[in-house]
Amino acid sequence: MPDRLHLHLVDPAPPSPPPRRRRLPRWRTWLSASLLAAFYALPWLRWNGRQALLFDLPGRRFDLFGLTLWPQDLGVLLGLLAVMATSLVLLTTLGGRIWCGHGCPQTLWSRLFRWIEQATARHLHHPALARAAKHLLWAVVALWTGVTFVGLFSPIQALVNSLWPPAWSGWGTFWVAFYALATWGNAGFLRQQVCIDLCPFARICPSLCDEDTPQVQYDARRGEPRGPRAPGLGAVMQRGRGLLDAVSASDYVFRAAHPALAGPMPRFPADRLGDCVDCRACVDVCPMGLDVRSGPHADCIACGDCVDACNAQMRQWQFPTGLLRHASETRMHQRRVRWLRTRTLTALITLLVLLGVGVHRL
Repeated sequence: MPDRLHLHLVDPAPPSPPPRRRRLPRWRTWLSASLLAAFYALPWLRWNGRQALLFDLPGRRFDLFGLTLWPQDLGVLLGLLAVMATSLVLLTTLGGRIWCGHGCPQTLWSRLFRWIEQATARHLHHPALARAAKHLLWAVVALWTGVTFVGLFSPIQALVNSLWPPAWSGWGTFWVAFYALATWGNAGFLRQQVCIDLCPFARICPSLCDEDTPQVQYDARRGEPRGPRAPGLGAVMQRGRGLLDAVSASDYVFRAAHPALAGPMPRFPADRLGDCVDCRACVDVCPMGLDVRSGPHADCIACGDCVDACNAQMRQWQFPTGLLRHASETRMHQRRVRWLRTRTLTALITLLVLLGVGVHRL
């Protein structure tokens, strides 16, 4: 094994291009907060003296920021839904699961509930008190989410005014309670299961992506073989170890991911280790509980939490960032990315046709 390792560690291939410096992860917090605030504020917006966005089902009238749709305008509403769906397909094909990682309600509310859970545990050191405070705050957020959602179908001002003393109709109470319980359960307890088992979009995502679609990638040639080591050793490019060949890197990834099948990893001297210190920070922060180092996962929502955690560790060790990064298979192999391909062209043409029909109709 040492001879084989010695042969494979000398790689004549040029190093990978240095990764671009990523923005601080604080932007994701602000994006999530902005989207949540926009949702909660949406029913309160006014347009010409009326609620700007209101799907009045009993009145058979839909108000969309000054555009009023009646039952005979159902085709316009279906056209808007088709435009949104096609835009999502195009966005996913070009950028990966951006929607899942940054815009999906399940991701946003799960991140909010997780933040509440961590904040209560951090500030309330008594476990029972922290747990009670967590569930109380979860219930408040869930209830207001239910009220806000129902406020898109019933005038929000009247709905809130009748909140206390309670004067809701039976159906109003049912739907507020339904969406409050759905928010509380999905964001609080079924975080991974919703994305893995319940979300239909997650099932069709693999068919929308190809080798040119960005996803979270692990640079195994640089990171393997992984393992802890003393600080001050330097990164592989700094100490001249270089990159592994692709075959050896894949072999070490497989061994680390399937120890029962491939047997234990051999022990390596510290100067032959890759840049992955095996701190498992990427696994600890992953909302899906995945280890992206074992290869691209169909369940990965590309939220980027693992990338930020890994970059933080790399900076601590004074290693270059980008051991985990958003990149396509094509870019990882240093080939040119094809932006115009069958999937993107089909989605783009469909979107342009829908927009053209919509403009002509209006």
